[in-house]
Amino acid sequence: MIFTLLPAAYAPIGAPLYCALGDVTASMVEVRIILSPGILLGTKRMVGHTNPRFDIAPYLQGCLRFNLASDEATGAQVATDRQLMVHLEAEADGEVISSAPFLLRIACSEEPTYALLTCLPGNRLLAPAESDELTILADAPQPIRLVATGRDGSVTLQEYIIPAQSLWRFRIRAADFPDADTVLFDASPIGVIRYTMLDAPEGSCRLAWRNSRGGVDHYTFPIVERVTTTIEKERACNDIGVRVIRALGEEQIVLRSAYEQEEMMRGLKELLTAEEVWRVGKNGYEAIDVLTDEADIYHHGSLSTLVIKIRSTQKNKSLWN
Repeated sequence: MIFTLLPAAYAPIGAPLYCALGDVTASMVEVRIILSPGILLGTKRMVGHTNPRFDIAPYLQGCLRFNLASDEATGAQVATDRQLMVHLEAEADGEVISSAPFLLRIACSEEPTYALLTCLPGNRLLAPAESDELTILADAPQPIRLVATGRDGSVTLQEYIIPAQSLWRFRIRAADFPDADTVLFDASPIGVIRYTMLDAPEGSCRLAWRNSRGGVDHYTFPIVERVTTTIEKERACNDIGVRVIRALGEEQIVLRSAYEQEEMMRGLKELLTAEEVWRVGKNGYEAIDVLTDEADIYHHGSLSTLVIKIRSTQKNKSLWN
């Protein structure tokens, strides 16, 4: 009994992940899906198959969440929160075999062996207090150049190397370029991103979300159209009268994007289906829920604006009275 098929390195768990066994002589074989370091995710039993083929993706989907840090300086870090190390064990009639471990990505789509995992276009705005993040998949050492051009025309260059066969996230913090007018992220041939440093409008709201390619995208909504606060109260009645003993508050916020080109609008629409969305604030990343089921998109010539409604995933609780 041997494993004849295993997923390719960095295959996405949002797509089918077919595996296969060969030379199975027993009437029943049990396959265990194990997440490093030894966490059993599920067991699959197959009866009457000599060369069984099976999909392990349903056992892996939803088992990990991204971890984002807002205080990281500009630079590269291994994206350990976006990949899974998995191996399989098969047992039949007392015989146990193990597969070689393989790495998988938390994503929905297949990618080339090198890619910049973003769904937004290459021209972006970045405010002085903001950061952006880019996820890089590289099958060979990948050089990265950051070229900052100052308002006085001065140019500074920073260079990095992403090792081969790895998934990395690259953080760009605007505060690290206080005198820059533009910052060019050059990871040719996989992608180039140009940032224009510009103050965000007063009261704007910056969101981040897990995109379908396995990276994280950021966007600042310049307009907060409406904030609605809903209060749920628990009351108790006694001889004195009615008292409020606890109140739960929920804030819902309606956001409107700037008027954007179609390429940007396609990326923003992923907010509606993203499994993880965060609001970026002074205290870091706060998980939120996008309430919009039917998006309102308003067109003005070739430009469009998107309106969505969000809320926190946690209700604000008052103390017991």
